[in-house]
This record gives sequence, C-alpha cells and structure tokens, in this order.
Amino acid sequence: MSQISTHCIHCELQPAALPSSLCVRCKTFSGIRRLYLRRRGWTQRWELHLLKLTRRAQQQLPLFPH
Repeated sequence: MSQISTHCIHCELQPAALPSSLCVRCKTFSGIRRLYLRRRGWTQRWELHLLKLTRRAQQQLPLFPH
C-alpha cells in the first residue's frame, strides 16, 4: 500500500502538520479536529484503506470491484 498523504486530510490543499494530519488552518477549527480524531481500534492499515476508497471515489471508480 502507499504511504499516507502529506496533505491535509480535510482540505487536501495544504501540507499536513504531523501527528494530526490536518493543516494549520483546518486544525484551528474544533469541529474539524473532532471529526478527524482517531477512533478506537483504527489502525494505520484501516486509515490507508479509507484513503484508498476516497481516491477511488474521487476518480469515480467502483469502490469494491467484483
């Protein structure tokens, strides 16, 4: 699998500030921070899977090929 993107996971425009993966601007909004808090049991592998699905959706490809 590919590595995690270096761009903000919310706006996908600005460089991400580690470890939150949000850019400085998005990190200032508490609602956005809460949206991207790590959920219990989420692993890096699961997050990479979600990013892969996001990319497929952006390319208008089937999310789950047969």
